Amino acid sequence: MALLEKEFLRRLERMEIAARKVRRGVRRGERLSRRRGFSVEFADHRPYVRGDDLRFLDWSILGRLDRLMVKLFHDEEDLTVHLLVDGSRSMEYGEPTKMLYALRVAASVGHVALAGQCRVRPGVIRAPDRIESPGYLRGLGASARLLSFLEGSAASGPNGLRGGLRRLASEVRPKGVVVLVSDLMDRDGVEDALAALARSQGDLFAVQVLDPFEIAPSLDGEFRLVDSEDGSRAEVSVTPEVLAAYGRRARAYLAAVDASCRRRGIRRLEAPTSLPFEKLVLEVLRARGLLR
Repeated sequence: MALLEKEFLRRLERMEIAARKVRRGVRRGERLSRRRGFSVEFADHRPYVRGDDLRFLDWSILGRLDRLMVKLFHDEEDLTVHLLVDGSRSMEYGEPTKMLYALRVAASVGHVALAGQCRVRPGVIRAPDRIESPGYLRGLGASARLLSFLEGSAASGPNGLRGGLRRLASEVRPKGVVVLVSDLMDRDGVEDALAALARSQGDLFAVQVLDPFEIAPSLDGEFRLVDSEDGSRAEVSVTPEVLAAYGRRARAYLAAVDASCRRRGIRRLEAPTSLPFEKLVLEVLRARGLLR
């Protein structure tokens, strides 16, 4: 099944990554540097696209050839966007599953980045410290490869966030935008995983994908609960009092995750699967500063 419809892809191409901490890349890209000085030298032209800064139009070419061309400079920036999807089995829960929702979010952000000539490295985190990835992608022509990789990914195995994010922090150069899409649920907590993510520096985002039933379940009676990742079981008797206590614990956990993200400079976005992912991408991600 295709993650994104063609019409939605075209809408995404009118957006761009809104990086706060633009960093020097490994090759000249199309993102204008915040630096100013004598080192900024003219290098080339490219066709004007809607939204480009009009200050960089080459008016002489417009006058001679009646074509809108933008000047490029040697000191322009190359932005790298790392897209990490939690591939643990807990992501397979819900309808739609959290995994499908997460893959759609990652595909959307990745397509925006590729359309803006960013380098994109998509990856699915597997336990204990493995990140499945097709490598770095660049240019709109690589979108098909991005989508193919994500469409072929499935949730399986135990949580590997801590090890995967530690590996990312130790290997990634240069720094850029890092987007983690996960339910951020781990029996041992996610403090260590978030600390590892913070070591990646750059612009850090954590999109926490949750099924509404996980936060406010509607149950009554006797149940056997089975952990989706380690298979452990628990017999529970669900009463209104138990549900109320569960709700308090769930809200406290989300508040603790949010506070941990804030302390580390990670922008956390809560993404319930009941929210259409198109609305999340086109409105929420814009409002929270990932896209514009």
